This record gives sequence, structure tokens and C-alpha cells, in this order.
Amino acid sequence: KLCHKLQYTSWADSGHARRKPALDCESCHGPGSEYKSLAVMKDPAKAKAAGLVEPGAAFCGKCHTGAWDPALLAKVHAHKAAP
Repeated sequence: KLCHKLQYTSWADSGHARRKPALDCESCHGPGSEYKSLAVMKDPAKAKAAGLVEPGAAFCGKCHTGAWDPALLAKVHAHKAAP
């Protein structure tokens, strides 16, 4: 919430936030305490090595077991700035 305001706002409007219990960032991306330092976060390879999870279809499919459109993955992080 404090470090990723744009992402937090996007998540807060999602079904993941409304779920009880809510799925927070760490539910999908792993424990932030492991990769939160700026030196690690600014380097994607270091962040992944430290435990950052970038969920894909297989990960999401652990909960989303019914029929679903893989295009939803693009919407999950629609808050990312366009390149």
C-alpha cells in the first residue's frame, strides 16, 4: 500500500480484495520481506531469486479451477504502466 500505491489501488477494486479473507499482495507474490529492499526490487532477477513470484496461468489455476479466459491475466496487472 505504501510502496506500490498504483498497484494497491488497482487491487483494492478487484474481486481478490473483496474476497473473505482477502487475497493480499503476498498471497500471490510471496513474502515481500524477502525482496523488499530497493537494491533487490530494482533488479527483477534478484527479486525473483529472493522469492518474488510472478504468477501465471498455472499459479492462478490453483484457485481458478473452472473455465476461465487466459486474457484475464492481462487484466490482473492492468495497473502496470504501458512501456
